[in-house]
Amino acid sequence: MTSKSDRAWKDYSERFRKETLPKILDSAVFLAIGTEELDVKMATELGAALLMDKPLLLVVPPGRRIPERLRRAADIVVDNWDATSPDAQERFAEALKKLDIGLR
Repeated sequence: MTSKSDRAWKDYSERFRKETLPKILDSAVFLAIGTEELDVKMATELGAALLMDKPLLLVVPPGRRIPERLRRAADIVVDNWDATSPDAQERFAEALKKLDIGLR
């Protein structure tokens, strides 16, 4: 007999493979917003992106800290990124440009 948590993981895995994985495969870069809490969805997406050797761009909101190993795994980290800041779009565009992923 399968427990509810076993079914939940099976459902999540199937949904991940069907819906999320194709999006990661089609993307030129993996963008993550730094979080201080464990988020299973982000962890599985990040793990898949790393296993597929996708460039990793992390944006870290003001006052938020990210784990040092996550920082080292990232190709680019944009610290103190605030979407409401006048220079936010420019900082983000510059980060993408540094990744040199063919976006023009």
